[in-house]
Amino acid sequence: MLLIIAALFLIGALFYRQSLQEYRINQIEWDRRHELDGLFDEKAPIVVRGMPQSPVWTHADIMMRDFYSSAKVPHGNTTLREALLNGDSLQSLQSSFRRYLFQNVGLGIWCENTWSAVLANSRGWLGSFIPLDGECFVGDQGLMEIKSNWTMIVPTEGAIIVQILAAKEKKWLPKKWTGLFPGRLTIADAPFIGQMKYMDIIVRPGNALWVPAHWLVSWISKDEGSVPLTCIINMHTPISWIASRS
Repeated sequence: MLLIIAALFLIGALFYRQSLQEYRINQIEWDRRHELDGLFDEKAPIVVRGMPQSPVWTHADIMMRDFYSSAKVPHGNTTLREALLNGDSLQSLQSSFRRYLFQNVGLGIWCENTWSAVLANSRGWLGSFIPLDGECFVGDQGLMEIKSNWTMIVPTEGAIIVQILAAKEKKWLPKKWTGLFPGRLTIADAPFIGQMKYMDIIVRPGNALWVPAHWLVSWISKDEGSVPLTCIINMHTPISWIASRS
């Protein structure tokens, strides 16, 4: 039995390390979501259009519910509602607080109700033991690497421009690239930045973007002066779950 588990673990690790290096996007409508399994096998980013919108983590939700007036921003006395209404920068929130927000604003419930049945086959038997998790974001988000097997980027308020880079583009980036924005880099930041390729994808509320493991992603507001609200939802395999915590 232990040999079988070890073999499955090694096979899973091999598939986790595989990623598509081509810049192409698959698209699917929500009413054809049963076809997602086949698209996940292609290892290319997927845009899902016309999905049910989240009723939480929106401006209306922030104004209506007491949670936002009682939750405090870390390292300060400002409430979450005050910070959001005042336009305070919340981009530097720790991932632990972003995960706290995801669960406490109700996105975890929305995710389970909307996506659990859709993803049942894709997650597999072992993956089903690992809950879908996520994080909340405010405003623009600099580059980060996708560690889960698949991560879904969902704007809940305001449209965003998601910038995606294949893992092979890391060689063109500055050594410390985490948190940077590809479109803002110049040769002063990295001498060969002109060789880097990335793709811009506009994602609006009601749509979502699934991105496979090892890709780099960032996003900015589509509309100048707007502060978008966004969440990510991670679909893990046992291997990706371990990698995301290393």
